[in-house]
Amino acid sequence: MNNLKKIGPLALRAFLYAIALLVICLIIIKDFANAVVLEDEIIEITQEIFLVLAVLVSLMATKFKGFKTFNYVMAGMLSVHFIREFDFWLNYNIYEYAWQILAILVFIPTVYLMLKKRQFFIDELFKLSKTYGFGIFLSGFLSLHIFSRLFGSKKIWNWLMEPIYNENIAEVNGEKVISLYDFVFPLKTGVQEGVELFAYLWILIGIIEMYITMKHHKNDLNK
Repeated sequence: MNNLKKIGPLALRAFLYAIALLVICLIIIKDFANAVVLEDEIIEITQEIFLVLAVLVSLMATKFKGFKTFNYVMAGMLSVHFIREFDFWLNYNIYEYAWQILAILVFIPTVYLMLKKRQFFIDELFKLSKTYGFGIFLSGFLSLHIFSRLFGSKKIWNWLMEPIYNENIAEVNGEKVISLYDFVFPLKTGVQEGVELFAYLWILIGIIEMYITMKHHKNDLNK
């Protein structure tokens, strides 16, 4: 019975995370049904919600004295990602390069804090690197910045879809009625945004798991 009590919270979180994965799959299906993923679609909105939650959890975790620097840096870096998700809206509705300026205004003090308190940051990072929450976060972070970019590459999807395009897209006066770019773009964009949504969920889960670890094992981690 004691063992069940120990793993009960973990089993509950695993169930909730599984539900979250199911939800993002349903979101992707719904947006894909429109044949294009736009800036105001549910995929994009959900990405932004995940980022806001991750920033809030990181800020809440600054109350743990042994991990204050790490969590402030994490909140800053995730805030830069949040601003980046609004690049089109900011540039279109305010002025060009607006998102870059706002991102820099957050990025510079975050990097300054990390460098100023680099020993604290390195020590805290080293302690948290031993936790599976950090492993989940790192998997999501690498999926976001490497896998989504490579798997959502226009070149890859051009290679895959060009034979279908050549065989099935009609021609008028010897020219295709739709360009290869327009034919592939919805698929390429949908895949990339879908992977990004998946990655942002893992980032959020990793942040939550690190928070729980810091809360329940702060004495062990402070050694």
